Amino acid sequence: MLKDFNNVKYILDPYPHMFMDNALDYDFAKELQKEILDIPIEKFDRYDNPFEQKFTLRDKFSYPEKLNSLFTYLESNEFIQTLSSYIGNKLYKDDTRNFNGVHIYNNGDKLDIHLDAGIHPKNNMKKYLTLGIYLSLNWKEEYGCHLEIWKGDKDKLIEYINKIAPIFNRLILFTCNDYSWHGNPEPAKCPDDAKRIFITISYLSNIKNDNNFTNKRPKAYFINRPDDPINIEKDKLRLMRADPILYKEVYRYNNK
Repeated sequence: MLKDFNNVKYILDPYPHMFMDNALDYDFAKELQKEILDIPIEKFDRYDNPFEQKFTLRDKFSYPEKLNSLFTYLESNEFIQTLSSYIGNKLYKDDTRNFNGVHIYNNGDKLDIHLDAGIHPKNNMKKYLTLGIYLSLNWKEEYGCHLEIWKGDKDKLIEYINKIAPIFNRLILFTCNDYSWHGNPEPAKCPDDAKRIFITISYLSNIKNDNNFTNKRPKAYFINRPDDPINIEKDKLRLMRADPILYKEVYRYNNK
């Protein structure tokens, strides 16, 4: 179903990541976008806090037909074996779909730079790899909301490295570790007919002692970029957002 990505090489700086265009059959990708846009907005949760504004599909086990076929393929033993061979580490399916997502960004929405949660909340396995596909058919470069790649250590950013535009049918792949800083912190500037649509699936690993994969955060950790304004109140909320209990006070869900 996916175009062969074995000839696409990882970019190793500052952490392994890659992107590939025209990942899916064009007509199939268009059908996926239509299915997602046809889902009633009441089925989505609204993340609305100082770090993230987006809509995320609530039910991860009742996808429309074609979207379900894509996730079924991405969760298949055959594909996971292929992906494991590509990255050189054995990967496992997440039966709970905890880290999977179907996300829609409207005009003005964004996602600050962050590190993902490192540990699965139920089986304690490592979140090792994330695959995402952009399905924003009418998206133009000037609408912004690019994926930014940053170099940093465990608790601060050091250097901006690159940005990847959320172009229709573009696939991204990146390793989740202690320094996989990423996000789309610049608000989208788009008309109503060009929503930023992004689907994600993450794969797990049994790695326990690799020095590059010691991230044991139960929740995502958001951070300021070096040139972002200082905001003490927002910094307090960042710590709450990363807390496995207090994060519920920060999400500020609004179903719309």
